[in-house]
Amino acid sequence: MEQLTQHDPRRIGPFEVLGRLGAGGMGLVYLARSASGRRVAIKTVRTELAEDQLFRVRFTREVEAARAVSGFYTAAVVDADPRAAVPWLATAYVPAPSLEEIINECGPLPAQAVRWLAAGIAEALQSIHGAGLVHRDLKPSNVLVVEDGPRVIDFGIASGVSNTRLTMTNVAVGTPAYMSPEQARDSRSVTGASDVFSLGSTLVFAATGHAPFHGANPVETVFMLLREGPDLSGLPDELRPLIDSCMQMAAEHRPSPADLQAQLGPHLFASGGGDDSGTASAWLPPDAVSLIERRRAGQRPAAAPARGRSGRSAVPPPPARPPAEPPYDPSRAAQPPSWSDARATGPHHGRPAGAPDPRGASAVASAPAPVPAPVSAPVSAPGQGRHAAAPAPAYADDGSVRLSGAQLPIGPGPRVADAREPYAPSAAGTA
Repeated sequence: MEQLTQHDPRRIGPFEVLGRLGAGGMGLVYLARSASGRRVAIKTVRTELAEDQLFRVRFTREVEAARAVSGFYTAAVVDADPRAAVPWLATAYVPAPSLEEIINECGPLPAQAVRWLAAGIAEALQSIHGAGLVHRDLKPSNVLVVEDGPRVIDFGIASGVSNTRLTMTNVAVGTPAYMSPEQARDSRSVTGASDVFSLGSTLVFAATGHAPFHGANPVETVFMLLREGPDLSGLPDELRPLIDSCMQMAAEHRPSPADLQAQLGPHLFASGGGDDSGTASAWLPPDAVSLIERRRAGQRPAAAPARGRSGRSAVPPPPARPPAEPPYDPSRAAQPPSWSDARATGPHHGRPAGAPDPRGASAVASAPAPVPAPVSAPVSAPGQGRHAAAPAPAYADDGSVRLSGAQLPIGPGPRVADAREPYAPSAAGTA
């Protein structure tokens, strides 16, 4: 948990804000406490979404549906205010590492552990879909792992965004490395089958340490998704039937979450294990169990290179998987990546990775390494000291946002009046 800055709120609705848990493309996430001492995770919504009337209408509906999700493998929604000046959603706080953290620190999981995770996530999807929701952003960072199984978080927000006019104007809905092909084409019309594809992608990461789709940028990643197929290198053969069924290109050919549970049950419990057969201790490697226990005790993981159970680096460098991708523009999904879109990786900017340098090999060998431009430190205002040197509200490259006016509480505040859905323009106007 990070300390609050002067731009962060001290109260959100009835909750006292304790610190920052993280940030993402949708907004900031805070740890907060109710008057009775109950801890919750509160996700706030980005400014441009808060200013969109259609988002508020849709988000209100999604929040009501999310309240009905009560599955064991989900983090329950406990409160929300979609009509606050800055809309927010509070869920039960789960002190646990994400699947992404576990793999990065402990390395890929054995096949049986992957099946154990798959069964829990499939049950969570069954609860989410049963409430009329589609997650749309299932990925390793949205799966927390505790002793008695995984917990799927962050459902209920992406669904609301996917139906706004902002969907086609630089607001990412989903993560290209894990999304389904139909979601890459148009996230507004996906069904629960899209989440099953994302489940398969998430399991590939759990079993191999890398995402199934990984381009230099979101456009290249989507091109790989639509044209080239997944990278399954390192995937154990015994998991291929499970992954292949989840990642069918045609949505109608994928199994339902209930089908997956029926398929996985015999593999997990056919031997008639003891009372602890459904816990992390029975399925995960000792280092992963230790990480779960440390996080439950409130300890953050040490900043050390990720090591596998063999003591070697758990995740091989190629292919590189960026920690966070810049916002994905769905309107460019069907286009092959242009060289201007590719991230410069060589000494000659504008040249795609792997292409020959036009200056020749000798020029490349003699070219000096680029020197990064100096970054000036923020200057404190007179009389305020070093603690006042927080940056102005701005959007970062990873889509995170710092909210301005943070000294004031978020909610209830000025509220947007109940609104009917705006008039939908003609197809010609939205093309």
